[in-house]
Amino acid sequence: MEEVQRVVAFVADLAAGAGLGAEKGKRLELAIEEWIVNVCKYSYPGAGGTVEVALHKGRGNLQVDIADEGLPFDLTATAEPDVAAPLAERQPGGLGLLVIRRMMDEVGYVRDGRRNIVTLTISTAQS
Repeated sequence: MEEVQRVVAFVADLAAGAGLGAEKGKRLELAIEEWIVNVCKYSYPGAGGTVEVALHKGRGNLQVDIADEGLPFDLTATAEPDVAAPLAERQPGGLGLLVIRRMMDEVGYVRDGRRNIVTLTISTAQS
């Protein structure tokens, strides 16, 4: 957890250098931070682990792959929380995943052997 901000800042610098504008850069930072915090809190219960981050510049987009060897978890298969329901009727949790989905243009997941790989993609086109 102590390295989350450093990783987010590193990716933000790379994203800015790859042409991602300030507004989209903030969206990317928020999504990355949210996912890495989730990995740190839930993917490695009772033990430490590693998280690998890779940035790929494509035609018109940036893709960030975040890999870990923790418990399998497919964020793309999780239902979105009902944010229209009264607070007393809502289930706790899930808002971070909603934020990730809404901040990114695409969110993907694969389980590759022992690794979870989450892919966050955002357009580099200026809006």
